[in-house]
Amino acid sequence: MQAPDLLIDTVSRLPLLAQQGEMEASLKELGNLPIYVLGGYLVLLLLLGLLGWAKSKTGEEDYYLAGRGQGWIVSSVTIMATFFSSYALLGAPGMVYREGVMFALFSLNVPVAGVCVYLLGSRIWKVGRRFGYVTPGDMVADYYGSRVALKVLVALTSLFYVLPYVIMQINAGGIVAKELALFDTWTVLDSWGLGLIDAERRSFVIGSIVLAAITMIYIMVGGMRSVAWTDLVQGAMLIAGMLIAGFAMFHLFGGVGGFGRAVSEGLPDSSLTLPGTTGEWQWTLLFTVCVLGSSGSMVQPAQWMRFYSAKSVQTLKRGAVIFAAVLTTCFILGVMLIGLAGQVLYPLTYTLSQPIPDGPADVALPDEFGAVEGQAKYRVEYRPPTDATANGLVSWSWKGREGRAMSIEDKAALLSASDDPAWRTAVEALHAKTLASNEDEGTRAAFTAHPDVVGGPDSILVKIITTRLKVLWGAIGAVIASLIIVAIMAAAMSTADSNLHALSAVATRDIYDSFLRPQASERERVWVGRSIIVAATVMALFVVIVASQPEMRARYNILGMIAMMGLLAIGFSAQLLPIVIDMCFLQRGSRVGAAVGLAAGLLGTFFFSTLFKMLVEGLGNPAGPKALLEHINTIKTALPMHESVWGLALNIPLFCWISLFTQKPAVEKVREYRETFASKIGPA
Repeated sequence: MQAPDLLIDTVSRLPLLAQQGEMEASLKELGNLPIYVLGGYLVLLLLLGLLGWAKSKTGEEDYYLAGRGQGWIVSSVTIMATFFSSYALLGAPGMVYREGVMFALFSLNVPVAGVCVYLLGSRIWKVGRRFGYVTPGDMVADYYGSRVALKVLVALTSLFYVLPYVIMQINAGGIVAKELALFDTWTVLDSWGLGLIDAERRSFVIGSIVLAAITMIYIMVGGMRSVAWTDLVQGAMLIAGMLIAGFAMFHLFGGVGGFGRAVSEGLPDSSLTLPGTTGEWQWTLLFTVCVLGSSGSMVQPAQWMRFYSAKSVQTLKRGAVIFAAVLTTCFILGVMLIGLAGQVLYPLTYTLSQPIPDGPADVALPDEFGAVEGQAKYRVEYRPPTDATANGLVSWSWKGREGRAMSIEDKAALLSASDDPAWRTAVEALHAKTLASNEDEGTRAAFTAHPDVVGGPDSILVKIITTRLKVLWGAIGAVIASLIIVAIMAAAMSTADSNLHALSAVATRDIYDSFLRPQASERERVWVGRSIIVAATVMALFVVIVASQPEMRARYNILGMIAMMGLLAIGFSAQLLPIVIDMCFLQRGSRVGAAVGLAAGLLGTFFFSTLFKMLVEGLGNPAGPKALLEHINTIKTALPMHESVWGLALNIPLFCWISLFTQKPAVEKVREYRETFASKIGPA
């Protein structure tokens, strides 16, 4: 998702806002209850891992696909849990709090994902069952007859998708442990050189280790079966958390009618219309994010393998319908309500500013222009020029719906604050801005979260549930708030376990078995897969611990870069869509066309991403790349769209054109695919 920068900022802090302490104060109001709930939850995960091991059988198919026998309940919930990480409980409510009603349209991404499961997943299941595929690379390489180029490209795309998400979710575990102060008094690891300089750092590091170890253990022990069963618990917590929090918002405002009135009367016009508060979410960006972001995330390796693992086509189709219906409901009646209620309870602070060239050194502002606190409607601030900045700056701030328009009396009071001509010119210009629409770039107000929402918009759910539920429902409300906090952890872990498990399968099947040791036995490959899980977990832990050190975070912001890579990986994954559609429906592409199109699509997505901008700046802005970046920024400004669109703009034409004059897959393979799609395979 290339533009806007605010989206990059949101995701760079996922899944739990590593740079912020937004939960600290409000969590203390719940006492030790969240700690007890979290402890019980982690014990349950270990028990499910052991149960998965007890039910498991020898072989890759059982370890990676649970014997291809998952029922519709497990299939639908595990797809849900993998699709929505902790973004569902933090980032999504934060976006609604930030942008307003228009972000309801973002819920369209769930039905789009459900359609992908129903149409693409059912066909992937059929050929997977017939030909014994385990990974996406198995299917692509077998159909096109490409054992090297395509298999490597698909494997790299898969690995690039998986690794950032594993790191981010382990980071989430450390943050929850820090905010709950789980290990503040554990000094046993202080001598290990992990930088445990204080109690918070101790809880973060030890919490990351403990939670990563628990996730690693139940994946290694029980494979897909344990992952799916834990996803069932985690998905149920996620669904319940969203819906209960949404219901609480109705209760808080005295019913549906009271909630509607509070929103319509309390939110500014910019939060009730397109393109939202920031103006960044043009319809082209929102539409392409919903369509390509969601469909791309459904052909990433963890989801693809869930298609293989379903018991039947009917199971998968039923799961697709449940997935779309339940998660769309959760978004509308959970995420939306929380975010909108947040704007009513904790109004955003808006600011319009006007630079003052060679402004006065001092301005005597009238006393009535104080801080935007309590019942005050507005605040005026003046920053005089400094050695670093030649211009001064005057700003006008207000809260919520009222206060944007500067009255004639207020303007007169400001004009009287200084006789400097530059000051008077700037005040006149600022007054004109306050009377103008918020739709134009030059008059659109900047905004910040309410001062009580420490940590920014993405902490709005935590702020509301930890301060309001206990007041609404007493002890029961405190229990529910604790469960929702743990649901944030559950959402993060459900993404981490799915991606670790998929990473193991891709690295083992598509790299180790294909290129390093083709003669390896099935038992050996399973144990290599388990070893990869250990190695990946240790590597992710190392990155999290090192990158979270204060000095490293200040200098490099490694976790922010990894989060951007994770966001970019969604665009990368979307480049598999032309290949998937060709295999499942068209059967007209060629091996060379698929490989060239995929490679071009990956490059195009990268060039239109924020990561390319960071690379150019890191190289010192050399002339050639800088000129290319300027042209790309011009295109992105004119047509704000999901970055995968630009990759597909290269991918699809090259795929189609090259396929016209290069060798197609074997006629026999195409015939087998078509027969398989037309047949009824497996249990009903």
